[in-house]
Amino acid sequence: MRTRYWVAGLLAAAMFAVVQAQPGFFGVGGGPNFLVINKAIQEELKMTEEQIAKVNEWSKEFFQTAAEIRKEHGIEFKFGGKGGKGGGFGFGKLSDEDKAKLEKANIAIAKEAYKQLGDILNKDQINRLKQIERQLLGVNAFTNAEIVEALKLTDSQKATVKGVISDFQTERRELMADLGFGKGGGKGKFDPDAFKDIQKRFQEVQTKINKAEEEAINKILDVLDDNQKKTWKELVGAPFDRSRLVPAFGGFGKGKFQKKD
Repeated sequence: MRTRYWVAGLLAAAMFAVVQAQPGFFGVGGGPNFLVINKAIQEELKMTEEQIAKVNEWSKEFFQTAAEIRKEHGIEFKFGGKGGKGGGFGFGKLSDEDKAKLEKANIAIAKEAYKQLGDILNKDQINRLKQIERQLLGVNAFTNAEIVEALKLTDSQKATVKGVISDFQTERRELMADLGFGKGGGKGKFDPDAFKDIQKRFQEVQTKINKAEEEAINKILDVLDDNQKKTWKELVGAPFDRSRLVPAFGGFGKGKFQKKD
């Protein structure tokens, strides 16, 4: 039994780290429908007790709506299988076709979520929620169709974005590999000292990932003109400390989303 808890704990830690490294874990853990029920977001939006009660209840119903939208786009998650095989999405590597399907589904889900949330939240709250969602996209914000259109990125800038993101993804994979996934372990009795060591390693790696992503974002901002930078600031608003969204599990993701002036 202890072994089971030990392995489960490690897997949970790994998942939190991956989620932070790649916001919207396969599109499941991101989006306004998930963010709006987070206590930190509710505090940031200064939601009333009545609004909190309504969004918490709404989110339960919207879960099925989101699943139906994904299904309409040919997406049904099946845990334990391989991504895109047999009509189901697992947690394996997704093909470009599957990624495109997932992106379209997520756009449709977000659109419907914001439409329905408009009956609960006011205009300013909706605007701030969108700003935070864009911040949580990290460097991938610059490939988001809505943001790309708003910034009016040129072909040259798009090429720069692609290169910067590719370099960041490579660095992130290397940093995650340093954690030793796939090398066995997790057997035997629970060892509190060993667990603390793993928590520390996760935190160190996540800090490095956050710093690498911040540097990648700044590289992209360097190629934007003044009007584009102004638009970018309006799109993301004031920095939101994304570590507030992470459960108190070793303190992963301690870092603010930074913007250049």
